[in-house]
Amino acid sequence: MYKDSSYWRQWQELFEGRSERPLPTPDHCSGYANLPRSLARSLAIFQLGESGGGTIIEQARTSGLPQIDEHYARAMALFVREENRHADILAISVRQLGGELIRENWTARLFVSARRLIGLRLKVVVLLAAEVVGICYYHLIASRLPRSAMKTWLTELVADEQSHLDFHCCFLRSQTDRRWKRWIFVMVWRSTMLLAAVAVLIDHSAAMRDLGINKKAIWDRWMTYSQLAERLIVRTGTNVVCIP
Repeated sequence: MYKDSSYWRQWQELFEGRSERPLPTPDHCSGYANLPRSLARSLAIFQLGESGGGTIIEQARTSGLPQIDEHYARAMALFVREENRHADILAISVRQLGGELIRENWTARLFVSARRLIGLRLKVVVLLAAEVVGICYYHLIASRLPRSAMKTWLTELVADEQSHLDFHCCFLRSQTDRRWKRWIFVMVWRSTMLLAAVAVLIDHSAAMRDLGINKKAIWDRWMTYSQLAERLIVRTGTNVVCIP
């Protein structure tokens, strides 16, 4: 199906259809004052991680990898634009909580450095790990927020990240059409996901503690989503669909 130019064009059209959404307007929910300061710091770290992405756009355009075309490259550019929108939403959220944005953080630097040093396939593996982490973390944070605009924003981010996860799974599935390629992917994926989960668990431990997020619970969620993503990529005959 990947040789059919309409396949990646469908992803391009999906992202195009969401590309003109306006940024949310800050609200004045009184409940924000009762939230821990560590949450602002945690969201600021994620905000830094959602920024950037120019290198991967260029690689998608010039990689020459099989099964992708100009529609995939355009879809990747729109994906990065959507991630940058997420960064803007998180920046608004941080300020709503009375926090400050940051310019540097070791976990964000780790993800960015990994993406810069490697080719397109491995970059997408790193992005996929970030999507798994983000889906679960944003959902748990939203579940602990008072009824507010920020709760709605984070819920929207979760929905976007689920489609991002599917997009990356589709690409990686197209690149693992041989058994030995699937074996290599599984080894790289499990190692990458483990490192990503451990890094976020360490760096966001204060916010998790203050929000009452059980570390074992979020770890189990990460591993469940990780296994689902792996199955979507390596199991032949399995359709890639949005994970609920």
